[in-house]
Amino acid sequence: MSALAAESGASAEDVQRVRTPRGGDLFGFRCAPEACLDVWRRARERHAVTGMWPFVTHTPPSDWEWADAPGDSHRGEGHASFLDGLVELQTEELLQEAETFRPPTGPLPVRDLDDLARRLTGAVPHPGPPRPAQARLATFFAGPPEWICLVPTRDPGGLPELLDAPDTPNHTPLPGREALSYRDHAHVLREWHDRYGAEICYLDTAALLLSVERPPSDPLEAARVAIEHYAYCPDFDQLIGGLPEIAAHQAPARFWFFWWD
Repeated sequence: MSALAAESGASAEDVQRVRTPRGGDLFGFRCAPEACLDVWRRARERHAVTGMWPFVTHTPPSDWEWADAPGDSHRGEGHASFLDGLVELQTEELLQEAETFRPPTGPLPVRDLDDLARRLTGAVPHPGPPRPAQARLATFFAGPPEWICLVPTRDPGGLPELLDAPDTPNHTPLPGREALSYRDHAHVLREWHDRYGAEICYLDTAALLLSVERPPSDPLEAARVAIEHYAYCPDFDQLIGGLPEIAAHQAPARFWFFWWD
């Protein structure tokens, strides 16, 4: 910890330490905004040895606002994966979203989510050259993050349960507008880690950035992942656009960004 902080120009005295709601520790130190991603990568490479998972954030440990953790919703029960259950719960909303673009494969209504994924592959705009957002944290935010935090854990996908974040109080497509529980977040992140090597890079109270080792390259698979992204974070309309834009610009990218307003 001290060595990593020193590499970033911070002293041991600059490292903050607070207790988390689950009785663990959260460490953090300030980092130059332009260096945060490189520091995260170095700390990530040492995780197997240190057992400390790093993430970039805007919020220092001393300012973290802990929320009451909602109970587990068990939304994935009866499905091969939690994401399958989450997507199924929002089938109606996803099919309504499909009406916002006109699939070129035919005028008939979209029948189901498999049909939506197939049509989506023909409706995505050309992605064009890589966006700066794929490599620069500052592109995602009004102001760049300048804190590196670390948590002792061998299960990085479980960070939401350890830190009560991100908070999603208005996950509107779900009945009653209830929030995703922190365990719900962990289920989603573990699935994407297993399938695509997605790992938490940035975390704060209402936002999440994943570094993705193996993003989908097949257009149909990217379309299906875009559907999962929209089911997980309906606020994409304010960030990237609709399903075609998610499939073109986020699903095949090396960083996946989520934000709940």
